[in-house]
Amino acid sequence: MTRDPAGNRIEIAANFTSSPRMGDDFGMRITVATLLALTVTGCAATASRTLPRSSLIARARAGDEQPPTAREQAVVRFAAAEVGKRYCWGGTGPACFDCSGLVQRAWSAVGVHVPRTSGAIASELTPVALDDVRAGDILWWPGHVAIYAGEGWAIEALDARDGVVRRPARDPYRAFRP
Repeated sequence: MTRDPAGNRIEIAANFTSSPRMGDDFGMRITVATLLALTVTGCAATASRTLPRSSLIARARAGDEQPPTAREQAVVRFAAAEVGKRYCWGGTGPACFDCSGLVQRAWSAVGVHVPRTSGAIASELTPVALDDVRAGDILWWPGHVAIYAGEGWAIEALDARDGVVRRPARDPYRAFRP
């Protein structure tokens, strides 16, 4: 029997209104263990980064970037001309883009076929070491891609609120060069 602070008897239903002690609940222990594992390993435990955060920006500031080819410069120019256009899921331009649609269209402007989705890009294109990324390369995160514009900047179709933007390059999980 349980009493409230005034001393009145209260009955607690065993189903949904009372909670078992934490140590006795197997499900709670699993949840805590899972959250601890995610905290230690991160959500993308299988993908590793070889560069510290913001290293593309730091490398650009230090002047340590490789120069892009004329073709890669044209890819960046195409993507830069799309900044300000709206985001639309599945969009490949010209009025709106999603992330992989922008990448695919920019590379097709210079005659290079790039797969349509971020997953296909990761499985079909040649990877580039993250410390060798240069303007025009494709920056890859699980479910998202962008074009590295050089000097620490990326161009990407971000989301419905922001559309196609040029912003400081977040360090990718992987990079690809068509």
